[in-house]
Parts: sequence; structure tokens; C-alpha cells
Amino acid sequence: MKKTVFTLIILLLTLSSCAQENNCAEFKTGEFRYAKEGMPEKIVRTENMQIETNPNDKIVVKTAIEWTSDCEYTMTYKEILYHPKDVSSVIGKKIYCEIVETNGNRVKVHAKSDTMDEVLEFIKTD
Repeated sequence: MKKTVFTLIILLLTLSSCAQENNCAEFKTGEFRYAKEGMPEKIVRTENMQIETNPNDKIVVKTAIEWTSDCEYTMTYKEILYHPKDVSSVIGKKIYCEIVETNGNRVKVHAKSDTMDEVLEFIKTD
């Protein structure tokens, strides 16, 4: 029994040391775009603000960013410009984000709010 427990501990330690380490700091600021086709938004992020602009319909979404750990942050809607509908109810709402994978200039983020729960992939363009 002791050998089995010891073997499991060694195996877990070995696997965890081989796991890919996320380089979250590389994605705290910069210019990004969605990896998914049909999402043309340009995203510009500073340490505490993100501005997402759709070049087709000119909608601009501004969110404040608060980093809660190296790989987790909360986005709060501050302003939405040029939207054809009244979206004022969104202002103040939060999206909780966790960087779950980084690979070169790509990052996968688990984004969760009261209206969404999905993993989004972004490409850093700068």
C-alpha cells in the first residue's frame, strides 16, 4: 500500500512538472484579435482597460480590467458606443476570465458571466 501511494505521488509530481506553464504576463497588454472566423474585432488592452472595436459596424466596447492573479482577471463593462440597441443594462456587468492556455502568440481564455461560459481563443498581433 505504501509503495502504491509513494508511486502515485511521484507520478503526479512528474506529470505536474511536465505540464505546460502558461506565460500569462505576455498577454496582459497589447493588441489582439479573435482566432475564430467571423469575429473581426480589434482589441487593444492596457494594464487596466480593454477597448474592442468592430471595424464593420463601428461598435466600440470599453471594459475595465482588474487582475486578480497572474492568470485571472475581471472585466467590467464601462461603455458601449455606436450600438444600434439600448445596451445600457450591460454597463457595470462583469466577466470573470482565466487564461487556461498560452501557445506562442495565442491565448485561450475561459470567460464566464451570467450570460456566457465559454473558452475563447485570441491571437496577439503586436
